[in-house]
Amino acid sequence: MEVKVGGLMNNDKEYANVPEGDTISYDQFVYYLEQGREIEFIYKDQLYFIDNAKKGRALWRGQTQLSDYSVGDGGTLLGSFKINRDSLGDLIKNKKLRISTIF
Repeated sequence: MEVKVGGLMNNDKEYANVPEGDTISYDQFVYYLEQGREIEFIYKDQLYFIDNAKKGRALWRGQTQLSDYSVGDGGTLLGSFKINRDSLGDLIKNKKLRISTIF
């Protein structure tokens, strides 16, 4: 099954379909954040969510907010969001996250 992602620019068709339950590249993750997408992913059998609110973005696990709301580019956010002292950026680069849904 694939997660459909719409509204892509012509030169970004390679990011049009994301395999559900699979990993994606760091650049692809940043791309989706900078498009304003919200992303659900699984890490160590736990579901996490990066939301996109008027006050910025935050990292959640279930109903628990794990970070303060932040604004900035996707790379900055992935460096600042942490799970057990590991930055989200490092977890993505090391293929530790599996995508659940991209909204």
